[in-house]
Amino acid sequence: MRNDFHMAAMLTFDEKDFQSILNGMVDGVIIIDHQGSILMFNKTAETMFGYQREEVTGRNISMLMPEPDSSSHDAYLHNFISTNDAHIIGIGRDVTALKKNGETFPMHLSVIEYPAQVEGNRWFIGSCKDITLNKQQEEQLNRSIKMEAIGKLTSGLAHDYNNMLGVILGYSELLSDKAKDQPELMGYIEAIQQAANRATSLTQKLLSISRKRTDSAEATQINDILKNNQEILSKTLTATIKLSIHTENDLWPVFIEQGCLEDTILNLSINAMHAMPEGGELDFTTSNIHIASVDAQVLNIPSGNYVKLSIRDTGIGMKEDVVSHIFEPFYSTKGDKGTGLGLSQVYNFVTESNGTIRVYSEPGLGTCFSIFLPRYRHEQSNNEPANAAPDKENKLNGSENILIVDDEPELLRLTKDILLSYGYTVFSSSSAKEALLTLENETIDLVISDVVMPDMDGFELAHIISYTHPNIKIQLCSGLANVTGKTVTNETLAKNILTKPFTSKQILTNVQELLNN
Repeated sequence: MRNDFHMAAMLTFDEKDFQSILNGMVDGVIIIDHQGSILMFNKTAETMFGYQREEVTGRNISMLMPEPDSSSHDAYLHNFISTNDAHIIGIGRDVTALKKNGETFPMHLSVIEYPAQVEGNRWFIGSCKDITLNKQQEEQLNRSIKMEAIGKLTSGLAHDYNNMLGVILGYSELLSDKAKDQPELMGYIEAIQQAANRATSLTQKLLSISRKRTDSAEATQINDILKNNQEILSKTLTATIKLSIHTENDLWPVFIEQGCLEDTILNLSINAMHAMPEGGELDFTTSNIHIASVDAQVLNIPSGNYVKLSIRDTGIGMKEDVVSHIFEPFYSTKGDKGTGLGLSQVYNFVTESNGTIRVYSEPGLGTCFSIFLPRYRHEQSNNEPANAAPDKENKLNGSENILIVDDEPELLRLTKDILLSYGYTVFSSSSAKEALLTLENETIDLVISDVVMPDMDGFELAHIISYTHPNIKIQLCSGLANVTGKTVTNETLAKNILTKPFTSKQILTNVQELLNN
């Protein structure tokens, strides 16, 4: 039989089975005709773009593209039909795609033309892959390469500056011996020495950018570091800032340079103080966590046991474009008052300690730095495996229907993958309004929602759900400490917020507790 007969048969007499085959594919699959009208749209594409198949069938494919691609697509397709001059047909390329909620995301698109015409029409099959995670990992790699290059440059510069400063300090000391009886000259000499000492301190910071971990690294208890530095931190911060420290008992040791961790704690505390000119709260929290493989992929570290140190403030927060640059050397938001070296030192220390650091910030609500450092394995019991994974048989599996609401696509996909792997049926929405539409059409047992979202925050969403669907359990999540929202009507929800970034075991445990309560 001819290929076009097979294709036509699948789409007319057995369309349901054909759609099931498409739904089983990992990549998003979209089939269009020669006019650009969408004929088929699989489940992965629904999740990727936020549309249900019924919403896009029959509509032009340009609806999934941002401008200017959207406006020029029809002309391109018409030109290809007329001339067979292809620019993307048969060739994969990275493009920018458009979601239903207006967000864009990077996508790898491969398009082929079905070799035979179906009922006189030419058909095109597009394979879509969301490469947001790939782009993030690429950015992290580029940042590491940039840091290494800058480190080599600054190391050479700092070495030469130190030599010159040594000469300046040496001669100023000789002058001071000869000018003891001349107070005016001694004043000049002391000013020179103070400036040279400050410059020496700055060159030490430059050198720290390229410094690798040395033999001074040792097994360290972060709780002890926090306890020993609590008084210094209290004196450094203004009286209007409330300092609180929450430590986990039996915290695992880590293998680090203690002095670098102390510098990191002080650095982040001073930054937090500058972000809270009118006062606020600064909170340090330590915990033992296991990073499973799905979490490790996002954090770009090996799976295993880690110690997590979180530093949260209730300050002015940062915009996304600022967060993306804060670890770069010489980048500063303080103008002439900052060197731009503090956070680059923090980043260098954490990565050289085989850990990672993540930042979550919202303008007007505050910032949270989360540092993950690997557990020092030599201190472990011989009976305990170093990378003990969460036990899937430990009452973590389920079959209920869960709706995840988050405006961060990567976190939305991560949480969905975790819950799907443990047997749950998962629905996802990128906004509160979209979530309410899902609740009208699906039976949901539990809603997991971010707090800080555009248009409607998590507390407002929970308030509506409690009236319209009182039997649905709700779990709110946030990366910030100050998440009171616009309408906090449920203090229990506010008290039991799950802190981002959370591990797979944390979210699964919370889900089980809520569903079994």
